[in-house]
Amino acid sequence: MKYRFPIMFLIVLCGMISIAAFNPIIGPLARNIGLSEFQSGCLVSVAGLCWLLGGYFWERQTFLSRKKRLAAIMFVYLVTLIAFALLADAAEANLWETSTLFWIFFLLRALAGFFFGGIPSIAQAYVMGWTTKETRTRGMALFGAANGLGFVLGPAMSGSMAAIGLTAPMYAAALLLLMIAILFLATIPEEPAQEVLRHSSALSPNDARIRLYLWIGLLLSFALNIVQVTIGFFVQDTLGYNAQEATQLIGLGLAISGVMVVLSQIVISKYIKWHPVRVLRFGLLFVVLGLFGLLAFLRFAYLDFAILGIGIGFSLLGYSAGASLAVQDHEQRSVASFIAALQGGGSFLGPVAGTAMYTAHLALPYSACMLFLVLTGIFVRRKRTAGESISV
Repeated sequence: MKYRFPIMFLIVLCGMISIAAFNPIIGPLARNIGLSEFQSGCLVSVAGLCWLLGGYFWERQTFLSRKKRLAAIMFVYLVTLIAFALLADAAEANLWETSTLFWIFFLLRALAGFFFGGIPSIAQAYVMGWTTKETRTRGMALFGAANGLGFVLGPAMSGSMAAIGLTAPMYAAALLLLMIAILFLATIPEEPAQEVLRHSSALSPNDARIRLYLWIGLLLSFALNIVQVTIGFFVQDTLGYNAQEATQLIGLGLAISGVMVVLSQIVISKYIKWHPVRVLRFGLLFVVLGLFGLLAFLRFAYLDFAILGIGIGFSLLGYSAGASLAVQDHEQRSVASFIAALQGGGSFLGPVAGTAMYTAHLALPYSACMLFLVLTGIFVRRKRTAGESISV
């Protein structure tokens, strides 16, 4: 039981890597097999929607033990990843007709999202059951870190494997999940039947204490999904790269971004003792600068991705810590659930909106995200808590 928290961290991290690794490859892959930009966005969005539905469904099920249920969900989910990759390979080899291909892909992504939703929801239940009132915030912080890092490292893995093939990241993600599922089955013991830890808190996402933080988290997830889904098209259309060259550039750029996310969070936790609102404002500024760099100075993409990574790192910690500190101990689980749902919400809304805007004009997705983030930053500056100004 000594390693139970690291194992749960790895389960959530590998799950998030697998779901996010799909985003940067879908653009180039869609063009290779004859799908439109909008159809590629739909494939990401349906997974995000079913992620939300699946999280709600699986957290409330009681059939099988929690351990067997989580292992079964992980297995079915990785099978959908492999099936999608095999079908995409067949489509690239002209073994499937494009007319029916989209709907098969659509069904596979819906199933993937629905089963994936059970991974973070059950993992969160484990963490809540293993922690006490005094250690729960720390446990939820570990859970949140796995979510945030996976969402950045997944696309980085996709790009780094582009030289092998566009579907290679999906096979790699499935193998990674299989190994961690085996480790989970071998090390985490069965638990006696019991009620999942619940609290009677009636905390609402519209609660005045946390709604701005949750809005920022949703907006950040929305913007990141837009970037991840459209950046492949943007690089190809702006720089004239082919699919493999574009994916390699994006992968290295997102890897740099992921490193900066990790480094910035280490710096904040060890050396910077800012209030979460100040951390958040700094992060939003750098996210806007990174998006502007990608839009206006794409030939310096690696620098743009580094700036974006710093912004993501600060923003992730800023809104999650701010929301956690704003509520009482018995409300921590509700806040953690809301934060976990934000990424599913962004995965549902961002891809369709981003590809639709990109179809209208290639600069529109990035310009819209910058505008929303700047306006949100203004609201952050004006925020007050308990009569005390926290504008910095």
